[in-house]
Order: sequence, then structure tokens, then C-alpha cells
Amino acid sequence: MIPKLKRGVHIDFHTMPGIYDFGREFDAADFARTLSDANVTLINMFAQCNLGFSYYPTKVGVPYPTMKGDMIGSVLEECHKKDIRVVAYINIGLNHEAARSHAQWCRVDAEGRIIRGDRTANFFRTMCYNTGYGDYLLELVTEIAALNPDGLFCDCMVLEPCWCNKCTEDMLERGIDINDRAAVTAFSREVMLDISRRIRAVIPRDKLFYLNGMQYDEVDDMETHNEVECLPSGGWGYDYFVPRASYARNLHKDTLYMTGRFQASWGDFGGFKSKASIENDIYDALCQGVQYSVGDHMHPARGLEKDIYRIIGEIYGETMRYERWTDDAVYKADIGVVINRGTYGSEQPGAARMLSELKYSFEIINEDMPLDKFRLIILPDETVVNDRLLPKLTAYMESGGKLLSTGFGGLLPGRKAFAPGIYDFIEYHGADTANSSYYRTKEILCEADMDYDMYNQGILMKTDGKLSVASYVGAYFNRHWDGLHGYYYTPPEGENGYTAAALSGNTAHVCFKLFTAYNRTASVFHKKLAAHLIEQLLPDPLIRAPQMPSTSRVTLTGTDDYRLLHVKTTFPEPRGPFDVVEEHVTLPAGRRVSVRGDYTSVCLLPELIPVLFETKEGRCEITLPEITGYAMFLLQ
Repeated sequence: MIPKLKRGVHIDFHTMPGIYDFGREFDAADFARTLSDANVTLINMFAQCNLGFSYYPTKVGVPYPTMKGDMIGSVLEECHKKDIRVVAYINIGLNHEAARSHAQWCRVDAEGRIIRGDRTANFFRTMCYNTGYGDYLLELVTEIAALNPDGLFCDCMVLEPCWCNKCTEDMLERGIDINDRAAVTAFSREVMLDISRRIRAVIPRDKLFYLNGMQYDEVDDMETHNEVECLPSGGWGYDYFVPRASYARNLHKDTLYMTGRFQASWGDFGGFKSKASIENDIYDALCQGVQYSVGDHMHPARGLEKDIYRIIGEIYGETMRYERWTDDAVYKADIGVVINRGTYGSEQPGAARMLSELKYSFEIINEDMPLDKFRLIILPDETVVNDRLLPKLTAYMESGGKLLSTGFGGLLPGRKAFAPGIYDFIEYHGADTANSSYYRTKEILCEADMDYDMYNQGILMKTDGKLSVASYVGAYFNRHWDGLHGYYYTPPEGENGYTAAALSGNTAHVCFKLFTAYNRTASVFHKKLAAHLIEQLLPDPLIRAPQMPSTSRVTLTGTDDYRLLHVKTTFPEPRGPFDVVEEHVTLPAGRRVSVRGDYTSVCLLPELIPVLFETKEGRCEITLPEITGYAMFLLQ
């Protein structure tokens, strides 16, 4: 059995040719000691970088030209003395040395190019696994496995369609239309899955294995764990991590949040985003019930930056104090947000941000996962009820389950009709072709009683007026160009007989793509509408926190014996193109949070300081002390 993954570091080491003093100050024993002093238990460590250089005496690959000795071999030896697991890193999608010497191994784009885009960056050329490069990779992986690392981390497995000679010949032989980009992409996906299976066969099953860049649910039968790579300040954004972690943690027991110390991007040698910022990311991991890893890029001559690891050591030393409770705790959720397997769209970060702001506890699941543990199911925007989901959803609703769907959510594949027996109160009128439309709620949910913009249309529907929560308000005209005017100004004209949102018993539907629209516009009135519907369907949620600001996060994890309430007050501030955490936010004492359940004690961790609370009507109402940044409470 693979031990629990925690307190990781991902060390990039992509080294350009011409570093004349490569490895000048590198010492493997000092390297391992630095990591051990930083309380690190696991590292992803370069065996081969994206330039295509190997950092051990390779017989297959290309050793770094001025390397002396066996860099990764010595690291394995010294780190194992410190009980630090070492996962070997190899870049799969990028290998510029192999591309230089074997141009026929490169991916060819639709215009016939192997070089494109910014040639001072990384992805100006990528590799095709359907060529001799695939066999070359297998030889490299076999050689790396013989070094006996604790696993293999395969990077940059980004799906891109390829029109190289080998792929084109194979596609033509199979009758694939090479002018159909979707069909070519599907073929390239199969090529990627094939090389993934071939690599997986080389790595022993008791070793860690991760394919970075592949969709989690495409390769969950191959991987041992998940890593959510996310540099929130300078790359992915702060809305990326939560929806990905909410899904990934349902596919594997172990999930790591791979954040980074960088200000701008990977390879940002001189960038450090602040201790508070790294702490913020680790607080996010704790709130989501997952573990954490910090990304770094080692200097090719000087080695590790000691002060970076001093700071990581301080942070990890603090989080170690919680591990007796967090190691076995799992996330607790009321709401299951169902997506179709293999999909990822704007509705997922939109739903995750909205539900987090509202303090609802949720998981993102697919149609192959059970529904019965949730009190409410949400089918967001694009989730169709396919053959695998329909019987489960029908059984869930027949047993008294609650359902909220939006946009095309709840429709059968093909989007011609709703799932039978569930949406009988809706008269479906097809897809909405308008590009400007509004809605008016029956009750005043926001500060102003007015027509609110949908921002992202979905379907047209009609219901009994008594079931209508919001009516559809059409515009005078769509936004368009008529040869004389650009119709940019499209005011609402009036109600047109359609329904925008309806609630019937245990089921509610919103006609437009509410979560996609929220992701793109952050429209508070969309959130108010969703909150109103959820309150009707889920009157006794796991967490109630109306006194908490929308920028805070409140979640619950735990075991059969206890619960952990996580309260995070720090949040990022937009500064130009970056979102920045420079210092922690303090929440004054006295705010209240209510948790469903009967508890006899509430303590602030890790010191086990008693906290004021009262239990009544099946809920525990906790009066929070002053919190700076983050706090964890033990409920028993």
C-alpha cells in the first residue's frame, strides 16, 4: 500500500544549453538535508526535462552536456536516507533535443507546421507519440524505472491534434476525415491513451504514477493519485483549483494541490509570491480535504534557494500540527454537482465559486458515481442525462431527492427533450436563439426590482404560472449588424410568455446557463436567484453562515468520530493582470456559523482551545473567535 502523500515539493529543472557552471554548488546530501529541514516528505524530481536533457548517465537519452556524475541517482540515495520519497519527473509532451534531431517525431499542425507561436517559450513544438518518439519514450521510461525511484511523473501530456505523415496515413487507413478537426483530435486522444497505457505497463504497481495534463477521468484507472497543478497568481487563476479538486478527490484517495512559489509562471527564477500567498493556497487545500505540494525551479548552478525552503519549512511545520486530525478526514458535502465524464467547461468554476461564496458544501461528480449520499443534485448548464445517468437520477428522485438544473442541464443527449418523468411540469420549446434577453423574478431577490440580463442563453420553456419563479423578458431585438447600425443597445421589451426559472416540488430549472454566466460576469443577481432556489430545495444545509463575508470560505471535513470546520478569511486581491495575496485578512470575533448535527464539544485546533457554542434543533451554532487567515475547529 502506498503511504499517504503530503508535504510535497515539485522541483522543475528545465536547463538551457550553455550553462557553463552547471551543478557548481550542487551537493546531494545538502539538497536532501534542505528538504528534510523543510519538513518535506515527497518530491517530484527531474530525470529528464522538457529540453530533452537527462540528469543521470543515460544510454538512451541526451545527458546534460556539462553534467558530472549521476545527479538524480545521488538525490535518490540521499533523500531515501531522510525518508523522503523521490518521484522521477520526465517531460513527455516536450523534448526539444529529440525534436531537433528527429523532426519527423514532431507534431504537425493543420497548416503543416512543426514550429509555431512564441519560439522563446516552451510549446512552440511538441511531440507525436504515434511516431518513433513513442518507442524512444518507452526506452527512456524503462531506463528511468531501473533507477528505482518511488514513482514517475509524466508532464505536459496536453492533447493536440496531429497531422504528421504517420498520423495522416493511419487516419486515412481508418477512414477518418482528416479535415474534421474533432475527428483528428479524437484520433490523437487515442494515441495519447495508448502511450499512457504503454508507459504504465513499465512502472510497477507499488510505485506512484501520474499523467499530468490528461483528463482525470480518462486515466483514473492508470494513476495512483491526482495532482491539481495550479499557479493561481500568474497562470490558472484562483477559480481553477476548487472545481478541479472537488472532482479529483472523488477519483483517488490521494489528491495534491500543486501550487508554486512563483509570482508569474513556472521558470520564474526571481519570483516569490510571499509566504502569506503560499499559506493561502495550502489553506485552500485544507478546506477541500486534500494535501498540498509547492512548486519550485532549481537554479542550474546554485541549486535550491535556502530561504525558500526555510519558509516552506515554517509553513509545513505549522500544518504538521493538524495532521493527527486531517490525515484521515474527508470532505463532507450536501450537494452533488454532476458533470458528464470527460467534460470541463465554464459552468464548473462558475458553480464552484458561487456555491463556495454561499457556503454550500458540494462535490463535483460524474454520472458513474453514486447520487444517494447527496441531499441535492445540480445538473449545471451542459450536463445531459445520458443512458448511465438516467436510471440513477430517476431512482434518486423517486426516493425523495432534490434537483436543480440550469440551461441545457437535464436534457437528454441531442437536446430535444428533458429527462422523462422528472420535468413533466416544463413545456420544452427548444434552444434559445436570442443573444440578448432578461428575466424578472416574482419575489424581489436583489436590491432592485428590475429586469436582469441572462448573459448566457440556454433553452426556451413554459410552465404553469404558479410554478414560475422568474419570467422571461425578451429584448426589442438581438444584438446584430443590419448594414446601417450595430445594434449594441438591446433594452428589455417585456414578458413574452416564456418562463426563466420554475420550481415544482423537488425540482427546479433555470432556462439560461446560470453558472457559465456567473463565471463570466460574476452577476450577484444570478447568485441571488440560485440561492433562493437552493433554499427552497435544501432548507437545512450542512453549513449556514449568513454573517460571513462572501470572500470567506467555510467547509467541513471529518471522519466517523469527528468533524473539522475550516474557516478561511484570506482572499486574493486583483492587481493589474495578477491576483495577489500579500497579507492575511482578520475577521473580528463574534461571527456565527451553524453546522448541522449534535455536538458536545467545539475546540480551536491545534491547541484544543474550547470555543463558545450551543446546540439546538439538531444544529450546532458556533461563535467564532478572531481569525487571521485561517482556523480549524474540532467538533465532537
